[in-house]
Parts: sequence; C-alpha cells; structure tokens
Amino acid sequence: MGKVITAVIVVAAFARASHAQPSDSVAAAEQLFEQARQMFDQGDYVGACPRFEASLKLDPALGTLLNLATCYEKQGKLASAWGHYREVIALATKAGDTARIEIAKQHAKDLEPRLPKLTIHPPKPAITGLVVTRDESPIEDAALGVAFYVDPGEHVIAAAATDHKTWSTQITINEAEVKEIEIPQLPAAPHAKPAAGSVTTIIQQQDDPGSSQRIFGLTLGGAGIAALVTGIGFGFAARASYNSAFDDGLCHRDSYQCNAIGQDRIDTAHTRALVANVVGGVGLALIGGGAALYFTAPHHTNVHVAPTVGGAAVVLGGAW
Repeated sequence: MGKVITAVIVVAAFARASHAQPSDSVAAAEQLFEQARQMFDQGDYVGACPRFEASLKLDPALGTLLNLATCYEKQGKLASAWGHYREVIALATKAGDTARIEIAKQHAKDLEPRLPKLTIHPPKPAITGLVVTRDESPIEDAALGVAFYVDPGEHVIAAAATDHKTWSTQITINEAEVKEIEIPQLPAAPHAKPAAGSVTTIIQQQDDPGSSQRIFGLTLGGAGIAALVTGIGFGFAARASYNSAFDDGLCHRDSYQCNAIGQDRIDTAHTRALVANVVGGVGLALIGGGAALYFTAPHHTNVHVAPTVGGAAVVLGGAW
C-alpha cells in the first residue's frame, strides 16, 4: 500500500509541475504541496493533511485532491477520505484520467466496510428554526434521521433554536460502528417568546378589586350620617315639644298634670324621642358598617397575562 501511495504522490507532483502557471497562488500551492509530500513520506499525516488542503484551495488540482484523500485515510479520517475519493472518481471521469479513477475506486471500496454510520434524530414534535450541528458544522434538515458516514473518534452534536435552550452532547464512534442519537425536546429559554398559536401579547393591567367594597362602604356611611342627622333632628323636635307643654302652661311642672293639649304635646315628644333613638341608632350602625367595609377592602392588584405555549398564564399579586 505504501508504494502505491508514494507513486500516486509522485505522479501528482509531475502532473502539477507540468501545468504550473506563473502565478503567486499557484507558486504557493506548489510549495505547500512539496512540504505536504515530504511530511507524508515521513509519516507526519497530522502536518501533511492541512498543507494538502491549503494547496488544494490555492490551486484545485486533481492530483492534490487524491493525495489529500490518501492523507485523510492514513490519519484515520475514513469518512473524509472516502468522500474525497468519490470526488476524485467524478472529476477523473470527466477528465478521462483512468489511472486515478481506478486508484480512487479501489481505495473507496476498501474503506466502505470500515466506515462508521451515525444517525441523528430530530426532536418530536418538531421545533421551528432548529439548527443541528456536528463539530460546529450545520447538518441539513434532510440529513436528520438518515444514517451517514462520519470519521471515527469524538464528535460534538449540538442543537439550538430561537427562544430555546441549547443542547449538546459528545459521542465517541469507532470504525464500522453504527450509532443513533436522539435530540431531546429543547426547553424554552427564560426570555422565550410565545410559540405560534399561543397568546402573543403581554398585558399588564392595574386592577382594584376593593373599589366596589369601598364605594359600598362609603354609601352605607353616607346613609348612616343622614339617618343620624335625622335622628338628631327628631331629638330636638321631641325636646321642643316637651318643653312647650310646660312653657305654655299646659302642664304643671311640679305635679306633671297636663290638660288635653298638653298631654298631646307630651305624647308627641315621646314619639319623636323614640324615632330619634331608633333612627339615630340605625345611623350609627350604618356608619360603623360602612367604615368597616371601607377599611377592610383589598388594595389594588397587578394582573399579568403572560404567554405560555398553547395559552396564557394569569398571575395575581398585590397587597390586601
């Protein structure tokens, strides 16, 4: 295998040299390629692969792509290598490069039994705007729930969505291993906006549940005052009627003997005094009851209608 790889690199090097162009980018690509080849020959795949990548970006050459795929394979990035071999097959087919087609096909075929497969299942029910990443690279929605090849080793799977808390997990997958990951339902973030279909407006309203009670208390107190005043008026009228019976000589002050008119005035005074006592007592009771209602009424309450998924939550708070 080592001889085949070395031959591939040499062939690619000659191919690149023959197509060299007087350009700074092509010159830089050539230097990077030479450095990568030297490191590859020394077994330093960690140093060689990034240089092959950089060279390929500066000058997309088929030979560099094939060497990068081989470097990935040596480094243990099997899925990355397999993908690049498949790309080499497609490009070499267009170019009619049968030698590279056969090399890439053989390597891709040998890798397939060793490739790990990972399936990432999205949460249920679906979350609008969900973004799933593997090693910080976004995964297309169509790829969720589908098994795809990944490089062996550690991977970080993460999921995020607007107004939801971020979820992530780290997994380790080995060669030829098949693994499935279930993304859980993401909880709403503390500042989350309501989901579609729920209440979308937050209403803050100042309400006063004791207002009616206080008004009724004032009304009772006012009626009590009016009754008390009426009672006092009847009391004065009773006193005046009683005194006039004696002042006008209709009743004797010592013996309390009265003529018919005097007795009528005395009876009228007693009736008025009774009314004064009853009405005045009712007035005092109404004033007391009205005061009790007024001072025991609850104070204002804050009413919040806070949006929740599928509805609204009402929160009451205040002082009583």
